[in-house]
Amino acid sequence: MKKVLIPAAMLMLALTGCASKSHHHRTPVAKTTTTVTTQSTTTDVQIDGKQEVAYLCGAGSVKNPLRVMYGFQGQNVVAAQVNYQGALSPVMMRDNSDVNYNTFVSPQGISWKTGLATKDTVDRVNAVGLVQPARQVINGQEQIAPQIVTQNCIIDDGRATAAPVTKVKKTKTVTTRKVYRKRK
Repeated sequence: MKKVLIPAAMLMLALTGCASKSHHHRTPVAKTTTTVTTQSTTTDVQIDGKQEVAYLCGAGSVKNPLRVMYGFQGQNVVAAQVNYQGALSPVMMRDNSDVNYNTFVSPQGISWKTGLATKDTVDRVNAVGLVQPARQVINGQEQIAPQIVTQNCIIDDGRATAAPVTKVKKTKTVTTRKVYRKRK
């Protein structure tokens, strides 16, 4: 399966739009129409805001950084692009059929899932993880199955990036001997 990576410049173009000199008389508002073509449909989405959110993902004490650029339409989070270990995902659009999570899916089958969030809360909601399709042999047949890339993503607020330091207090052991004399 081919991995499709969209350069950061394409993301910025898709999420912020192009400004021209003819628009100087208007109030500047970054708006862009992003067209996403899936196997059977085309979706036009108007992006009028964006925000990047940092996460730490993984189990136990080993956490890997992950960044997501979200695109907004009013208060709704409608698009996401994940940057994980130096690789950019395709732009993923919100799957509105999932009412329990904010789920974003690319035409290639890559998905990113977070807790429910709006434009105002997207930087405070943790994520379930990133999944991509992978070829696997199941019961002797090659099939496409979801493969977890990373999971258990928490918001990186800057406090959890370093492993906690444990201080060891050294003590000195002193042995004393008391001698009791019998008094008469």
